Amino acid sequence: MAAYQRRRRRSEPALALLERARRRAKRAGIRFRLDRSDIVLPPTCPAFGTPLVVGQPRSGASPSLDRVEPKRGYVPGNVRVVCDAANRLKSDLTLDQLQARARGAKGEQRDAYLKLSRYVERELLLQEVRIKARRDGREGEVWAELASALERLFSRGR
Repeated sequence: MAAYQRRRRRSEPALALLERARRRAKRAGIRFRLDRSDIVLPPTCPAFGTPLVVGQPRSGASPSLDRVEPKRGYVPGNVRVVCDAANRLKSDLTLDQLQARARGAKGEQRDAYLKLSRYVERELLLQEVRIKARRDGREGEVWAELASALERLFSRGR
């Protein structure tokens, strides 16, 4: 069974992330409304810009499912695949908490918290644009186009 699960994680990493998130949500009583299409594996971590490594033993470069706003749970529009190192450092911290840690940290740790802060700021902006994209008519269409463009940029860590 262990060998089967390893092969499956390598061949279907998004499905493995989904299943682990479902188990975590159930254990912790966190809202879960995701399906396979909500999980997109980018080639690089959108928070740190480092390549994601799939199919290897767990490392800081392994893909990990982040809840942008932890209190909202695992819901569409609130999750992003990032590297495990970024997700562990971010944990359940809010944007304000990340910014405070960046101010208090030094060296590489400060840089990491700054990158995480920028990542969360981008994701929160994207969530706001997605909400406006739900408007009726031409205005909603324009916001939807903007959301699509931002999604492409942000998924590459820009």
